[in-house]
Amino acid sequence: MSSKSNKSTRIMFIDDDAVTCRVMKRNCDNANYDCTVFQNASACLEEFKKQSADIVITDLRMPGMNGFELLSELRSIDQDVPVVVMTGYSSVENAVEAMKRGANDFIKKPFDFEELRIMLERTIKSRHLRTENKLLKRRIGQKRNRFGMIGDTPVMRTLFTTIEKIAEVSCSAILTGESGTGKELVARALHDFSPRHDKPFVAIDCGALSDTLLESELFGHEKGAFTGATQRKYGLMEQADGGTLFLDEICNISDKMQMKLMRAIEDRRIIRVGGTTSIAVDVRIVAASNQDLEQMVEDGNLRHDFYHRLNVVTVRVPALNERREDIPALVDYYLKEFNERYQRNVKGYDSISLQRMCDADWKGNIRELRNTVERCVILADGPNLVWESSNPLLNEEELLAAQFSRNEFISLLELEQEYIQHVLKCCRGKKTQAAKVLGIDKTTLWRKLRRYESEPETV
Repeated sequence: MSSKSNKSTRIMFIDDDAVTCRVMKRNCDNANYDCTVFQNASACLEEFKKQSADIVITDLRMPGMNGFELLSELRSIDQDVPVVVMTGYSSVENAVEAMKRGANDFIKKPFDFEELRIMLERTIKSRHLRTENKLLKRRIGQKRNRFGMIGDTPVMRTLFTTIEKIAEVSCSAILTGESGTGKELVARALHDFSPRHDKPFVAIDCGALSDTLLESELFGHEKGAFTGATQRKYGLMEQADGGTLFLDEICNISDKMQMKLMRAIEDRRIIRVGGTTSIAVDVRIVAASNQDLEQMVEDGNLRHDFYHRLNVVTVRVPALNERREDIPALVDYYLKEFNERYQRNVKGYDSISLQRMCDADWKGNIRELRNTVERCVILADGPNLVWESSNPLLNEEELLAAQFSRNEFISLLELEQEYIQHVLKCCRGKKTQAAKVLGIDKTTLWRKLRRYESEPETV
């Protein structure tokens, strides 16, 4: 190993003999290793909790905490750190026991430093290979599930490549795409895989707030700034300092708020509502919209300077209809998710249902597909997920149409009764589940059932 690579290797060495520690320290310094020596295991353990090591070398027989106990503690903190044990009692049994408990290798005392150096090289090389193996497996596993998103179609691979390119820089970005495509997931990926990942990710739906509330949410306010402002409030830009602020549906921000927000982004400073002090903030802005923002600029509905200040990079999130080949993987993922949530055991899906899902027009995109799979899992009567035109509760309109096709009209009460009984049957008599599907509470459902005289007095 070269001196340069040795220096980057941090060793912790534990032996209760002071002379052995001094010799080890001197040899490591000469070989340009970064070695810290300890005469008791407890001191080493405390240091390891603060700052890990590339390799730990420990004696087995020591007063206080012995080498076996130290090995157990180290493994509870870091399963992968290489641990080499030393034994001075010519007892192979001790070494074998240590290996069974998770030690990577052993060496007999007294040892020649050159022998130990060769072992160090071998152990560290082995660790590097294991690390590279894990990374490779992770990349393979992420092929269809990267950045928390599932997809292996050309449009998704393009999206993943774009995320990789721009995540590491702090430029502003605009995410475009239909509702339900997962724009917030992309925003989170840009944050999580950026140098800002250890700072806050803060999201706000700009379309849900009035100008006054949006200004207060973004910039904060001082105590007494307006009626009801009983204490100082830190705005989202302050809360996201050092991190990422996700502005969803920016197309709904008024012209006045666009100007204020643009100034804050340019100056990297804000003033709380009702305040006079300018506060520095360092925030990456990621904005999103399901509207054609360029067209809005042309139509005069969005300020061109605001748009171009944010639009350093545009990332288009594809609609589900552009990536139908990903639907089976998505269905499988949601199937597992809702099996676990609702404690169901739906093992798969029949080929006809899957084909229907792949051919369907998902106007609500991923969100609609997810909700559909959730309902199918809840209502499943067998081991397979079934989705068809006659699937109960997925086509309530057909059910009502069937009622109206009768020769004799029925009352609203009768129609309600038939539909509630239909839902109960689909939910296998489970009233709590049926009430949730019907959008009413269990007490209301119970009261209606009593009115129909189809249920006993008690539940």
